[in-house]
Amino acid sequence: MGFLSIFFLIIFIGIFIYTSTNLVIWYKSNKELEENEKDIFSKVVNVSEENPQNTKIDFETLKNINSDVKAWINIEKTNINYPVMQTSNNDYYLKHDINKKYSSCGSIFLDCDSNPDFMEKNTVIYGHNLLNGKMFAELEKIVNGELGDEVTIKIYLPTGEEKNYEVFSAYTGEPSLEMKRNTSYDEILKKSELTFKYNEENKKNNLITLITCNANSQKRIVITGLENK
Repeated sequence: MGFLSIFFLIIFIGIFIYTSTNLVIWYKSNKELEENEKDIFSKVVNVSEENPQNTKIDFETLKNINSDVKAWINIEKTNINYPVMQTSNNDYYLKHDINKKYSSCGSIFLDCDSNPDFMEKNTVIYGHNLLNGKMFAELEKIVNGELGDEVTIKIYLPTGEEKNYEVFSAYTGEPSLEMKRNTSYDEILKKSELTFKYNEENKKNNLITLITCNANSQKRIVITGLENK
């Protein structure tokens, strides 16, 4: 076997080992994510049998697991039903789960500059777009129009308060600080690739913006809702 053949064989073996290792890590992270979801959900989500819309979140149990839990997010007609984390930076929960264990799946988390009481003009939340459809992957259903023109984002807070936001804008754009700093209803509405039904009288109310990666590009999916009071 010639030198070049040996050289390329070594490269091939190296690539194979690297790819195989990443696949094992990915599989392990996804398995742990599914187990965590079932475990956390069974412990803290209480749905009324008489009225399924009446959901209570046991934040005391959540806080005992991780004091970084600031809220719970749920979007009807999707599998987005998760605790929302927050720490002093926007890197940690990209690669850690609710148990603070390393995970390539990460967690859903508040922007480190956002107020956890959701009382500021625009509260920003991030999450990965995972190939297995978990975390914020199903935001693609909103921007693709699969959920129709009426979409509600629910936020549960440790105070017992429940906030409802009506989606009015969904678009895919280049990553920028503007995505998280924009508080202009008119500017965000102009960016929307779809038309939604919502109460326009709420246009002066606070906003919520959800951001994830576009699975097919380096762009970001941006979903914004108006608080419905």
